Parts: sequence; C-alpha cells; structure tokens
Amino acid sequence: MQISSDPRVEKIRISKVLFLFLVPKLSSARFSITCKIVNIIYVDMDEPFSSMSLRIKQRAVIEFLTHENEAPIEIHRRLLAVYDKQTVDISTVRRWVRKSKGSGRNLDVSDQSRSGRPTTSTNEQKKQKVNELIRGNRRITQRTIAETLSISLASVNEIVSDLEYTKVCARWVPRQLTPEMKTVRLQTCQMLLTRFEREDDDFLHSIVTGDESWVHHYDPEMKCQSREYRHSTSPRVKKFKTQQSAGKCMLTVFWDYRGIIHQEFMARGTSINSEAYVQTIRKLKQRINRVRGDQKPMILQHDNARPHTSFFTKAALDNFRFEVLDHPPYSPDLAPSDFWLFGPLKKHLRGIHFTSDEEVQAATIKWFREQPEQFYSDGFQKLVQRWRRCIERQGDYVEK
Repeated sequence: MQISSDPRVEKIRISKVLFLFLVPKLSSARFSITCKIVNIIYVDMDEPFSSMSLRIKQRAVIEFLTHENEAPIEIHRRLLAVYDKQTVDISTVRRWVRKSKGSGRNLDVSDQSRSGRPTTSTNEQKKQKVNELIRGNRRITQRTIAETLSISLASVNEIVSDLEYTKVCARWVPRQLTPEMKTVRLQTCQMLLTRFEREDDDFLHSIVTGDESWVHHYDPEMKCQSREYRHSTSPRVKKFKTQQSAGKCMLTVFWDYRGIIHQEFMARGTSINSEAYVQTIRKLKQRINRVRGDQKPMILQHDNARPHTSFFTKAALDNFRFEVLDHPPYSPDLAPSDFWLFGPLKKHLRGIHFTSDEEVQAATIKWFREQPEQFYSDGFQKLVQRWRRCIERQGDYVEK
C-alpha cells in the first residue's frame, strides 16, 4: 500500500480501516456515513477535533444515529451521556433528524454563511461621533454617550476600546510649573545624566541624599491596605474615617546606595533652621568618616528648603568640603527620599498606634535596618530613570 506524505490523508485512511475492522457488519450506506464523520473530523475542519465546534460534532452524530434508525429521544439521551450540559436540546435533535432523512447521505452539517443584518451601532460613522463627543468633553460618561447616540452601553464600551481611549484621574503635583521652571529642570537633568554617563556608577556611589519628614504616632492605613478575602455571602467590612495623630516626630535622614548613614529626630519645641541643619551636617560628616572612610569625597543631594540654601549653610558646606548636587526647585519627584524612601516607610507604619516618641522612633530605625542594601541601591537607579523621563517630558513632572 502506498503511503501518502500528507499526515491528514493518512489519518483518514487509517481511521477508515479502523472503522472497517471494528464494525464489519455495517451496511455500505452506514459505513459511508461513518467515513463522512471521519472526513469531517480530519479534512473539512481547519482545527483539530478537540477544539471543533460542539454543534458540528453533535450534528454528525445525529446523522449517523438517524441512519441507525435511532429515535430522536434516544439520540438525545445518548448525546446527554457524552456532552452533558453542552448537549443541544431535543427540538434541535428532531430538526436535524428531519434534515438527515430528507437529504439522505448529502447532509452538510457545517454552519452556512449568512448575510444577516449589518451592524450599525459600531460602524465607522458611530466611531467618529463618539470620538467627537469625547474630544468635546473629556469627562463625558459612557452612559451619556449611549443616550446621545441611542446605542447600548456595550457598544459604547467597544467603540471606546477600539479608539484606544482610557479614562484616567489627574495626579496631584506640588506646583504648576512655569516654562522657566521646566527649563531649569530640563537643564539640570541633562547635566546630571551627562555626568552619570561619563562617570557611570562611581557618580551614584558618591552621592549622599537626605531630607526631613514628619512621622506620626498614628497614621490611618489606606483603604487598599484593609482588603481581605471574603465569601460573597460574608458581611461587608466597614472602615471608619480617622485622622493623623497630633503626636509626631520630625525625622531627618541621610542615606546612600548602601543604606542609612545618619538619622536623627528633632527634639520637641525645636525647629529646623540654618543653625540646626548645620549641626546635623556636622554629625553627618563625622558619621561618613567613620562608616565610609574608604570612600572618596561625598556629594550631598538635598532639596532647596530655606535652611538648606542659606548663606550660613552654604559656608558650612564649603568648610566641610561637601560638593552639593544641583537640585531644581519644587522637584520632589527628583529627590530619592521623597519618591523612594518615605513612602514605603510610612506605609509600613500606617495603622500602628504608638504611645510615645520613643516607640515611633524605634519602629522607624528598625524598618531602616531591615531593608536590604539592594533597596537603597534601587532608589538611586530609579533616580537615573527619572532624570531620563524628565528630559523626555521636557522638564515636566515625572509620574510613577
């Protein structure tokens, strides 16, 4: 016997031989129907039998059992035993039994193409109108669009997706940047990125960044932090609105790519002014000499708060031989402490009640020590990414 090179043809030939071997007493007409089923499985369908439409499978079986003189009710019972809930109903079985008896062995069990009614709710004309409505009012709701155009919400949702629109909330930013501010941010980031590309990681490893922030005795947890698994029948958990506690400590922290170098908490009744900040810088210098003695001169990166930029502070920094990294004003998105350190710290402390300054200070220091070195190193890598994104945005604020 000649072997075909087409595996699909071989499947048909083998299947016919198997059917002939297993059912030798079938009449020629019934064997023709059996082979027809095999041909449907392997030839007429472009997809394998396992993913073939269940309707077409059941139609072929109905045709076969009809020529076996099985009653429609018996055919339906046998289909139920195999396809369970996916079985066609008895009326469908009776309809295909009539078709099978009327067409003999020429029944086509595949779906016939039908013209149908052309869709009008998602055509190009409707898409153009939806686009015009959205451009006219960026806050328009899909329900308003549906009522205006007299189409369903599902059609509006499909059109909006096709037009690649996504409704997003505005993000809070520290300040509305003027063109001059954007220019300063752009030029600063270009200068810093150029230096990084020239000096590579040695530049990042020389930076010590620092900032101040309040740490409260109690900070309510965010709504997303209260999520928990529940059954659909379980009662909804209620969350009451609470406020930050009046008790709080002012934290000052300095860190580099390896971890925290110096942290301190301001005493109650004192404020951060130039004299206090210079004292902190003096402690930082001593700490750097003790824990980073093998490093080359460090570069200080802090924001433009008044105690950081006063003449008294600048003179002290020159005396301590600190190189101060340029930082554009109103740019917390370019300060690692703001966009990388304080957020995770406060998220960790949310929902915890502290009864004293000592407790909140101990929890803060403990969290700093628990963070791996990679955490601090990633913060500086993110800083480089934000320089690039600020340049791409022509000096505008960098989002997450």
